[in-house]
Amino acid sequence: MKIIIDKLHIKGNRICADLIEKDRTYNMWFEVEEEYIEFLTFEKADAFLITILPYAIKKELDIYTDNKISSKLYYQLTTYLIPMLCKKFKKRCINIEAKLDTNKYNTQKAVGTGISCGVDSLYTISKHINRKEQEFNITHLTFFNAGASGKFGGDEARELYKTRMKFARKFTIENNLKFVSVDSNMNEFLMMDHEMTHTFRSLACVLLMQKLFSKYYYSSGLEFDETRIEEYDSACYDILNVQCLSTEDTTFYSTGMETNRIGKIKEIVNYVPSYNYLNVCVFEDKNCGKCEKCIRTLLELDSIGKLDLYSKVFDIEQFEKNKNKYLIFMLRKVREKNCFYIESYDEYKKRHYQIPFILKVIACIPTKDTIKNFVFKVIPKKKLKKILGRNTEEYGWTA
Repeated sequence: MKIIIDKLHIKGNRICADLIEKDRTYNMWFEVEEEYIEFLTFEKADAFLITILPYAIKKELDIYTDNKISSKLYYQLTTYLIPMLCKKFKKRCINIEAKLDTNKYNTQKAVGTGISCGVDSLYTISKHINRKEQEFNITHLTFFNAGASGKFGGDEARELYKTRMKFARKFTIENNLKFVSVDSNMNEFLMMDHEMTHTFRSLACVLLMQKLFSKYYYSSGLEFDETRIEEYDSACYDILNVQCLSTEDTTFYSTGMETNRIGKIKEIVNYVPSYNYLNVCVFEDKNCGKCEKCIRTLLELDSIGKLDLYSKVFDIEQFEKNKNKYLIFMLRKVREKNCFYIESYDEYKKRHYQIPFILKVIACIPTKDTIKNFVFKVIPKKKLKKILGRNTEEYGWTA
């Protein structure tokens, strides 16, 4: 069984290729703005290869192409990354058949990173401006339609991508950097969880423009000591990914692994542009203040006494009104040993902030979710179904 990358070509401001699997053909494309057409790497199929790699591993498909791929990339994939992932995920070790290219481009020596305006993103930017080593200073910020706005793609995801892109472009212009966007229909092909594949999707977009980028920083959400190979999240092994997905022309770096989440928060509060642009919301183009990621960030900022700096991006009055509820939520997460909330709790203690005793008592009362989780741990699903007398899913419970 194999998947073929065929007919690689440029059409207007798109680079396209046919993906052939059994008797179905899918025309995958990546689209850039007109000023970046000249940097499209149509001589190599690297971007398409990286995009479909998680899909091929999952379905145990060998990858074949008549097009060239970077020799360094081929070596790193076939010698290290693919054997490791296939062994860990208990899949047949897939093969890659392609012509190898050792040529190097005369790149524009651009240095890039993604601009989501989240904590990890702003941390990376703040650490890579005005550096002593000037060749490591960021020159370009990127924004990709690669699953973060909707892992399965579609019109709704593309509209959200375009809305968020305006915000990212505005930040880039205000900070005198260059902006690069890439739209794609990769998501509609992969139909895989974003967490499992996000590193591959994003770095594939960068490899489209190896003639532009010499260095690229991929923001990590994890600390170094959390590194491991886990199928559910490619971020867990990004330190391996960035090494193995680099080419002769473009070197990837995983940034932010040297500190924890609260360490990043403490860094970005000294980065003034973050006051107007910090955006962490999972569901909306602006911070809703109600989703878990918004609540977590609000608690982090409050725990170090810097929440007032972010009155332009968060509804602080709404947070203060519901603060007790959020503190209870934090305490429950601490009991579950969630590292992000433990960090916030520790910062509150360092500031000698007194959490009311009654909130600690309430946090110990089991919730509906904790009861359900406990029941599923101690009673097998089949037995539970017998006890309840019908399908557990009718009660909204899933194993």
